[in-house]
Amino acid sequence: MAHLIKLEDYVSRYQYDMYRYPSQFSRLKRERWDRLKIEWENSKIKNKITTEQPVIEEQKSTIINAFSMIKKWYKGEEEEQDNEQDEVDRYRFRYTTLEELKPIFLRELYDFQLNWASSTLREISTLKKQYYYDATLKWLLQSFPDNYFVLYYPTVSYPKAPVQFDILLIGPTDIWCIVNLDGSENTIFHKFSDRYWLEVKAGEERKVVNPFLSLNRMSTIVKRILADTDLDMNVKKVVYTKNGYIDVETPKNVATFLDQRSIYEWNEKMKKNSSPIKSVQLKFSQCLLDVCQTNSRLRNNLEQSDEDLNEIDPEDY
Repeated sequence: MAHLIKLEDYVSRYQYDMYRYPSQFSRLKRERWDRLKIEWENSKIKNKITTEQPVIEEQKSTIINAFSMIKKWYKGEEEEQDNEQDEVDRYRFRYTTLEELKPIFLRELYDFQLNWASSTLREISTLKKQYYYDATLKWLLQSFPDNYFVLYYPTVSYPKAPVQFDILLIGPTDIWCIVNLDGSENTIFHKFSDRYWLEVKAGEERKVVNPFLSLNRMSTIVKRILADTDLDMNVKKVVYTKNGYIDVETPKNVATFLDQRSIYEWNEKMKKNSSPIKSVQLKFSQCLLDVCQTNSRLRNNLEQSDEDLNEIDPEDY
């Protein structure tokens, strides 16, 4: 699962220590999945011993206990933000195989990533409810392995003026600037002018801003940061629509167009990059996070303190 290191202008744990949290998340993820498997296997053994007892109820109880531990883990013993956080109600364990539990575990990890991308021990940002159901963000995080970092619509101030980015996907060697065209199924995108494209669906047309305007802004700033920090990474551009089609010609090596004909093949190719997280990847990510805007407030139950966040034990998070 890719790391969500920045979401809009929310406070992120990664921004305080980019070198620690990726490995910590990967370790915790493995530990929790191993624990869940053990709990589930134990429930199967107990159910076999007590054949007269209803099978499903005992499994439900054991698995719910396992997931409540996971909830405690990613909530960090913090108070619930509000009553909207009754996400536990979604998890009704009606599953009899471990394979059926994997999507639920991925959902827990997704919520955990949202938590880390919108809060620290001291600070918290108001997370939009829509992100719990954001199909694009969920697909990006769940379709890429741990050696990729995602920034989702951050605001970057470099050198001074704030610029709204779309999506950045940072791999071990490549930085992908991505613009998502939110087309529904069978939508077709055509070029209309240098400033606009046409979105065509069921005979109806709608103008959308040419994605290259945003791509060029993002890539220019990214390249400037790389140059100013003496870091060497490839910068690539992507226009992406998961459900529609892009019917636009582009010069070779200028950008990659991904639609429902090519998105999954591209994703499979990216997942085969088994390179570990690299030092240059971490350095660039930290440099970028340092110039991202953050809007947060102190938690209600904590007062202002001069204590360095980096001095706090990781388990406190």
